[in-house]
Amino acid sequence: MKQKRIEQDLKNFRREGGLSMRPQMALVALLVMVGVCLVPIGAEAAEYPAREIEFIAGYAPGSNTDNFARLASKYGEKYVGKPIVVLNKPPAARGFAALAGAKPDGYTIGIISNSTIGQYYLLKGVTFHYRRSYRVICQIDYSAEGLYVRKGGPFDVPLKELVRKAKEKPDTIKVGIGGAWTAQDFTRAIFEEEAGVKFIRIIYPGAAEAIPNLLGGHVDVEFGPASEWASLYKAGKVNVLGVSTEQRDPRFPNIPTFREQGFDVVMSAIHWIAAPAGTPDAIIHFLAEAFRKGFSEQGFKDAADSLGATGAWEGPEESLKGMDRLDELIRRVVKKYNLEPQ
Repeated sequence: MKQKRIEQDLKNFRREGGLSMRPQMALVALLVMVGVCLVPIGAEAAEYPAREIEFIAGYAPGSNTDNFARLASKYGEKYVGKPIVVLNKPPAARGFAALAGAKPDGYTIGIISNSTIGQYYLLKGVTFHYRRSYRVICQIDYSAEGLYVRKGGPFDVPLKELVRKAKEKPDTIKVGIGGAWTAQDFTRAIFEEEAGVKFIRIIYPGAAEAIPNLLGGHVDVEFGPASEWASLYKAGKVNVLGVSTEQRDPRFPNIPTFREQGFDVVMSAIHWIAAPAGTPDAIIHFLAEAFRKGFSEQGFKDAADSLGATGAWEGPEESLKGMDRLDELIRRVVKKYNLEPQ
């Protein structure tokens, strides 16, 4: 239809002597008009990707989220057809903001998590929102949250004994958290309310900084996902006093849940891959399918399992539904426990 209109415009242009007064200007204008109209719609998407893709991780190298960003890029890039390069931009809010502000052309994607949703409500100055600022591509994994301590340390005791110690000396037990208002930070807030205790909250850029401080005795306990403490637990360096699943994880059958110990704390750490809002549908679905293929490989599943997580690809639509459910849960937690932005 557009081509016929262009041909008719050309006939009219000739018949009306459109070149008589300003031949050069008229010709240029006409060629521009024709050129723009004849560019195939979606040509850029059809050639995508033409170069490497940047993958923003708002956490330090070696952190739990960084590990999954690198795992996702490793197994996704061979199906994408171009390198996927992880760029660390801690702290989390900086990374999330960088992703939200990137050009929506498919050449910048990033890893987002529970904290992308939670920080909108509880971190002052945050403007990014999981629905308005991003387009989710797929889910990567999920894992349980746990409260863990240094093996053989003064707080390597049953969970109820830790609670008793915390009540006897309020505001003395230091808890390390790898990122403000991450899943582990929400788990900490819920546990404090359920147990009636108050810890001294110390925020680190990520697990890479938090874990050495626990092992070095600079903090007393930590909350974190299984993908953060699984290898340490297997190596006998930490003990996990409770996990946030409804049932015991079969990979860690000796670790009790918070719920079975009398504390109603249920929360999962989840990672997704997202692009800036405005990224074309064709690119979103191309990337989602590429990552689906990568995550279906046994190597990916085994690597996620070794990190204490469950590899669990979900496409854009299902991922967004999951984020909506998490957003609803976070808003309920914020309201129930009167949490205030910091």
